[in-house]
Amino acid sequence: MTDAISSFASKLAFRWLPSLMWWVILISCAPLVVLIFAQVWLRYVFHIPMLWVEEIAVTPAFWVYMMGAAYAVYERSHITVDIVAVMIHNPKRRLIVRFIAALITLGLAMLFVYWGYQFFVSDLALQIETATLRYPMIYGRCSIFFAAGILGGFYFWVETIDLARQLFWNKAPLLERKEA
Repeated sequence: MTDAISSFASKLAFRWLPSLMWWVILISCAPLVVLIFAQVWLRYVFHIPMLWVEEIAVTPAFWVYMMGAAYAVYERSHITVDIVAVMIHNPKRRLIVRFIAALITLGLAMLFVYWGYQFFVSDLALQIETATLRYPMIYGRCSIFFAAGILGGFYFWVETIDLARQLFWNKAPLLERKEA
């Protein structure tokens, strides 16, 4: 029974969620590109600015940015400064520094979850809308909490646990860091 739960959780966390994140990014890019192209075309070719395009384009833009951030954390391809790898040659010490950096990053990610939740609850209560269309801003801004906060925070947590496994129990890494 526990193997079935473990297998389901592993598939959910490392196959289905990343696939869902990738599709959300892809699906969010399509209307964003169309809206920006239409706005540029209408404004500079026909000299007809359409104010509502910016209001609508914010939603897919938020989802692309926040889900992209979470997906980068999952892939471990987020931006890092690896000066430690250049300066420290001992693999154990390098792992200790990476673990400390992961703890700090996890703490910041949890702070982001907290702030994202506060922002989400505030948006629910205030029901902020755009000026022209009265389009609810929560549709895009909820991605801060759900995508970057929860999913990004979860994958930072997984990375920290993985580094702890390597450091304290000499386990192999769950996922190799992508090289730029």
